[in-house]
Amino acid sequence: MKNIYSLASVLAILIGIWSCSQFNDVSDIKQVQKISTNLKVTLDLDDSPLPDELTVKFINYEERYEVSKSVTLSGQSNPQIMVDNIIPGIYTITVSAEKSEDGFTYNYSGNVVNIPITNPNSIVDIDVSAAKSGALVFKEVFYCGSRTPTGGSYFRDQYYEIYNNSDFIQNVKGLCIAILHPMTATANLPQWPGEDAHLYVYASTIWQVPDNMDYPINPGESIIIAQMADNHQQAHLNLNSPVNLLSAEFETFVNSTSLIRDNPAINMRMAFWPSPTPQWLTTVFGAALVIFYPSEPIDPNKTVSPIGLTSRHYRILIKDVVDGVEFVGNANQVQLKRMPSVIDAGAMTVGGTYLGVSAARKVRETKDGRVILYDTNNSSDDFEVMQTPQIRRYGAKAPAWNTWK
Repeated sequence: MKNIYSLASVLAILIGIWSCSQFNDVSDIKQVQKISTNLKVTLDLDDSPLPDELTVKFINYEERYEVSKSVTLSGQSNPQIMVDNIIPGIYTITVSAEKSEDGFTYNYSGNVVNIPITNPNSIVDIDVSAAKSGALVFKEVFYCGSRTPTGGSYFRDQYYEIYNNSDFIQNVKGLCIAILHPMTATANLPQWPGEDAHLYVYASTIWQVPDNMDYPINPGESIIIAQMADNHQQAHLNLNSPVNLLSAEFETFVNSTSLIRDNPAINMRMAFWPSPTPQWLTTVFGAALVIFYPSEPIDPNKTVSPIGLTSRHYRILIKDVVDGVEFVGNANQVQLKRMPSVIDAGAMTVGGTYLGVSAARKVRETKDGRVILYDTNNSSDDFEVMQTPQIRRYGAKAPAWNTWK
């Protein structure tokens, strides 16, 4: 026992000496020097008014470090903004603004991703576009799926709630919902052919509300688009599912398995699906979604392929897009943007798969007994994770023509 005690004492002394040496080494390291960066902003406004103020954010996701700055424009259309206190590293940079004028709300957004900032007083160029806030918005999306009682994965309970966030009646007749390419967040973005490629987003699948009759929704009302508009809490589906979707207005009905039945919901039209195996499925890792009214009838034969690839996709004019939201698999993928910043300057994640949680838009205010939701075209700011998915949250109403609700 004495020998063991002596050996332990020697080891303790040696570790103490080594530790002191380490602290001395650390004390010699110089503090990281913060630097300044110049942001050169180009405002592409078309007919939109000049914003009064811009908010700039530098986000270093790896270091969990963020710097924000608000700048008054004072009539400048192409300002150069100096931002201090930047720790050298890789940044996602966003510029945003909002302005109300003549009864409309305008959102201004621009972003660049994976920008190395290492030299003092470097210059970063960023283009900022303007868009009116859409009357219809994604209110809540449940995409990650849920677990069965035996621990299996279940995704048939996915749904997408579209809300009338405006003061006027909206008609969803002919409204389309599309999943954009690539299906999941990636740093290897495709290159699209044509000088006008930047005017479009590119869909992998499109479903459309029937256009043979009107489907009006009043302010404060919403529609539910369900992958499968059934009660998913039934024993033959998934007792652990958080949702009953029998009251959904629409479903993407494809009778591909014995589990799927034609429910009371109105069947949407499969407008574009190049895969030989048709079904609606948003990846549980997070998709980029848009809703839009096509300016011309969708012709599934008019396809486009990324340069060097053969996969077929459909071009959607950005000006036809009503709302969009980009979902990613985890917080480290937020900078892997697939969608133009004029539609969504950020990205949202629920943090994993088969968690039984949803992403819901935050409440901005209450007006005449109905909620107004945030719509800044930046889903990083507009959405939050809800531990229990809930259709028609915050008192949203179903439209009168839904007689099966």
